Amino acid sequence: MNAVTPQPVLYVYYKLEVSWHDAWARRVRQFQAQLVAQWPGLVAELLQRPEATDGKETWMESYRHPRGLSPELLASIAQAALDAGLPAPRHTESFIPLR
Repeated sequence: MNAVTPQPVLYVYYKLEVSWHDAWARRVRQFQAQLVAQWPGLVAELLQRPEATDGKETWMESYRHPRGLSPELLASIAQAALDAGLPAPRHTESFIPLR
């Protein structure tokens, strides 16, 4: 029996002002759509915490690919975010499904 290696999911989170919600939501969704077009099979999500703290929302982008997150894909996501001027600092973490 072949064990299937769980594929990691990349999580990127950051904070932004509540008043910037609508403008940034459009920009981040467009950014993610461009990545999905560039990397067939990539799945991208945009999430937010349900509550704001001190006038700021916490947003989280997630990325997963059926063939995993190659170093090239990870570098592409990071560079595209920089080029797009997305909110910084962007904190990243990777997780795999619990075995």
